[in-house]
This record gives sequence, structure tokens and C-alpha cells, in this order.
Amino acid sequence: MAYSSLEKDLEYFVVEGMGYIAYVSFRHPFWAWKQRKVVLADPICAVANYDEIIKRFVANYPDVIFVQSSLALAEVLNKQGYQVNQFGVETELNVQDFDLAGKQRSKLRQWRNKCRREGVKFKEGSVVDCQNHNEIKRLSDSWLKNKGGKEYSFLTRPFRYTNEEGVRNFWAWQEGKLIGFAVFDPIYSDGKLVAYYHNVDRISDTAPHGVSAALIIYAIDVFKQEGVQFVSLGMSPLYQLTLQNHKSFDYNHFTRDALRYAYDNLNYIYPFKGNSSHKKKFNGVKKPVFFSSTKGNSLWEVFVMMKAIGLF
Repeated sequence: MAYSSLEKDLEYFVVEGMGYIAYVSFRHPFWAWKQRKVVLADPICAVANYDEIIKRFVANYPDVIFVQSSLALAEVLNKQGYQVNQFGVETELNVQDFDLAGKQRSKLRQWRNKCRREGVKFKEGSVVDCQNHNEIKRLSDSWLKNKGGKEYSFLTRPFRYTNEEGVRNFWAWQEGKLIGFAVFDPIYSDGKLVAYYHNVDRISDTAPHGVSAALIIYAIDVFKQEGVQFVSLGMSPLYQLTLQNHKSFDYNHFTRDALRYAYDNLNYIYPFKGNSSHKKKFNGVKKPVFFSSTKGNSLWEVFVMMKAIGLF
């Protein structure tokens, strides 16, 4: 999420020589009449400095909610005495070992072959070089309308109609018509590009079923030739809330059960099941992500968090 931490609407708590924390300030006349700071993912610093930078941040801003935290940050927050609940899982694919053989990825093979039979073509290209910006906007607007009419931000970066450093764009065409595109943000380690984060997905409602998966497969094939290590498919909110595997954590049992209920029954608010089902087909490695509030992980704090990040 480090690339997302550079979004223009975010605020920053900077500790010179150590790193920074990216966050938004949230106030609401009903849910949060007292301003909260909502932190995006992990601090941008060495893991060894998580403990110190979090202590300094909370000393300045006592009412904080941490969202999409890694296990490393969750362990630090737990040691500092905060409740830590799982928020979902993030799916990662090992690019160099990725193939479509076997039963577990059989659906991916079917979708890729279906796209081939129906004449779908894939290619990589920058946004600026794409032949028709009106087609991109038409497709994007149509997709957003079917998803509730708004572009999500904070946990995901909105689509940009311009080239961005390190960002890769892949397009799907059928009979000369743009029917889908996918955007991947870069992930760096020790100053070197090692992976990509699948951040944006736009598919036409007239596209053959499976174009989204086939686009990702095409991108992975390109990345494999470049020596890329892994691709993250992003987070599946409220999926596999298995905090019993982290018994040392102090977490809110009622909130965990309520989130499980939301995953099963509130898909008209957000497509929790559709999101997780799509990523499950890739049979990747699932890594838990967490949230934590300095006020305790009550259901009220969950609603504050959801409002702040735009899921509700």
C-alpha cells in the first residue's frame, strides 16, 4: 500500500530519519463528532521502527483507527494494548511458479480458453497511448454505475487518465472494441521493483465471462518474463476471519461475529462474496489483514471505520 500512501488527499505524520504514517482525518455529525485519524495500512518505515512511530503518532492523536494493517503491525498494536481484529485477507500469487495446471485453477483455464475462442485480444500500453480516451471513460463510467456509481478511494487508488511512474496498464479488445482493462501498481524492495499490486479492474457488461481473470493471467505472463516475484490481488474484506489462529491477540469477539454476519448477508452494500470468490479461483497465498482502534474495536468503531473509508 506504500504507492497508495502518495495520494493527494492524504495527510502525513513524519518522523525525520524514521519514516511516515499516511492517514485521513474523519469527522461526522453522528458517527464521529470528535475527529478521528484513520491510518492507511502500515507505516512507511522499517518494521523495527513500527513500535516507536506508532507511540509518537498516538501521543499526538489519541483517537486513531488503523485499517488494513499487516500481521507485523497487528502484533505491535496488540503489544501496545490495543484490540486487533482481522478485517479480511490479501491474496498473493508467486509469479515465477504460477501456471494453470491442475484442478484448483481449472476455472481460470476455462475462462482464458473461452476468451481465445471468442476473439478477445490483450495488450499492454500506457493510458496516453491508448487510441480512444472516450472509450476508456465510457467503459469506466459504465462499470462504476453497476458498482454503485462511485469510485472507491483510500484502500484502492482511483483510476487515472494519465501515465503514472511505474504503473502498468493492460487492455482487452474484442472486434476492435475496448471491453476491459486492468491497472497494476508497482511494489519495491530495497529500491528495486519486485512485484505489482492489482489496483484497478474495469470490465464491460457485454464482455465474455472471464475477461477479468484472463487479463490478470496475461499480465502475469508478461511479469514472469521480467523476473517479477509476486502479484497481489488486493484485499477481500471480511473474508476468512480466522483470528482463532492468533490466540495471543486481544480482539472483540462480538465484532468478529458481526463482521462474519455482514459477509454472509450484506452483499447488497458491498460485494464481499463476489470479491473473495473471484480471487479464490487463483489459488494464491492468503495473508490476513487487520484493523484496530485506540478506543477499542466495538461495532460502533467498525461503523466509523466503514464510513471513513467509503464502504458504507
